[in-house]
Amino acid sequence: MLETMPQEIEVRYILPAIRRELASILIKDYKKSQKEVANVLGLTEAAISQYQHSKRAKEVVFSENVINEIRKSADKILAEAKNKQRVVAEIYRISNLTKVRHILCDLHRSQSKDLKDCNICFEDDLLAIKTK
Repeated sequence: MLETMPQEIEVRYILPAIRRELASILIKDYKKSQKEVANVLGLTEAAISQYQHSKRAKEVVFSENVINEIRKSADKILAEAKNKQRVVAEIYRISNLTKVRHILCDLHRSQSKDLKDCNICFEDDLLAIKTK
């Protein structure tokens, strides 16, 4: 049986948790409606409601440092509300923070018994793109 890939963990847990925090910050700190947040993030109002009521993406808890980075992203996203690429860029930036990568690895290890000592995500030679 093939082990779960880190990318599957990221799609199932990390990306929804980032969206959850962005939605929460936009609603609480910027007083945006669920409809406005759904439009800005390119999600449905139902998804935003599920984030708000802890029915989706409740498994991941970010540190205050990561939350502060997500706040910075929220500022940038609102400053360029019509630019959907900004949303993608900011979610990508957050997902690549070292602290978030460690959460991903911890989740992956907890779901895959054979990965107790895995450190693949942080091996330097894998980070460089190799060409001819």
